[in-house]
Amino acid sequence: MQEERVWIPHGDLVLEGKLALGRDLAGLVCHPHPAYGGDMENNVVTATCLGLAAAGASVLRFNFRGLGLTAGMKGEGDLELQEVKAALEFLKLRTGCDASRLVLAGYSFGAWVGLRALREMEPVLGWVAIAPPVALWDFSFCKGIAGGKLVLAGGNDQFCPSDLLQEFFGGLQDPKEMMILAGADHFLGGFESRLRDMVREKVLSWAQALGD
Repeated sequence: MQEERVWIPHGDLVLEGKLALGRDLAGLVCHPHPAYGGDMENNVVTATCLGLAAAGASVLRFNFRGLGLTAGMKGEGDLELQEVKAALEFLKLRTGCDASRLVLAGYSFGAWVGLRALREMEPVLGWVAIAPPVALWDFSFCKGIAGGKLVLAGGNDQFCPSDLLQEFFGGLQDPKEMMILAGADHFLGGFESRLRDMVREKVLSWAQALGD
C-alpha cells in the first residue's frame, strides 16, 4: 500500500493524514482514543487500511486534533466528530467517490466518533465497527444508519461484553454480520492479519453487490 502524506483543511486546523489511492471505492479509518495512545499509526488502524486497500479501495487515515502534526487540544468526541466530517469530504473530493461507494471503519473510540458522522450523510456502501466499546459509550444511534455492516470484536474484550455487544448488534438493520475473534482482547494484538482479511472479504462482497 503506497501512501502519500496529505493535509485535510478543517476550519483553523489542518489535519495530518495519509492517503493511498485505489480504484472505485474509498475508505476512511478512524483511530482509537488519543488519551490512551491512539493515533493513525495504531496496529489495528494499519491492518484495517491494508484490508481496505486489498479490496481495491482508496484509503484515508488521519490524526485527530493534538496528535502527530495535527494541532489543537485533544477533545472527548464532539470536536473529533467534526474532524471526521472534514476527512470524509476531503476523501470524496480526492477520489471522486460519492457516499454510495464509501466505507467508514472505526476502531474503539474511532467507531463511536466515526459512526456518529454517518447519521448526517447519505447512506454509505458500508461501515465497520471494530471493538466498539459498548460498555463505555452509547451506540444506540447506530440503529438508523444504513449500509452494509460489519462488527468485529475480540472474544476477551473487556469493553465489549457479550450481552451488550449482542444487544447492540441485534438493533442494527440488515444487512449485517458480526465476527468474534476468539482469544483476542480489546487491543487485538496478534490478530492483525485476520482482521485485515476479514475487512477485505467483507468490502469485496459489498463492492460485488454494486456490480464492481
